[in-house]
Amino acid sequence: MKSTQIKLESAADGLLMMSESDYPFTWFETPVDQLDEKLILQLAGKPEGSVIEKTDLDHLLRNMTSTSSGTVNQETAKKFSSLSSGIKEELTDVVVYRVGEVRIEVLIAGITKEGKVAGMRTQLIET
Repeated sequence: MKSTQIKLESAADGLLMMSESDYPFTWFETPVDQLDEKLILQLAGKPEGSVIEKTDLDHLLRNMTSTSSGTVNQETAKKFSSLSSGIKEELTDVVVYRVGEVRIEVLIAGITKEGKVAGMRTQLIET
């Protein structure tokens, strides 16, 4: 059986998070079983007191999973939908954290079947 990491890296292969710059999605995992903002700041490499915004996966990917936004073509929308489905299948309690301002670290974090915090990360540039 494929591991969660392999499944999600495969689903994210070739996809870029679209913002003022486009960034790939990369896998992260921790030995920790508790998801909290202190861990998110560590993973993002940001200091305490950094802006943290929580959202959900559907909201984060809303312009990439539908062709109606005009942002992506049918094939790309399908790949983003597949990534979203994969994340929801492989991880429980999925939360999207946006950390920082302008150069925003995005962590799509959840709990693996083994009970550890893991997920996908990318970046957004918003000026």
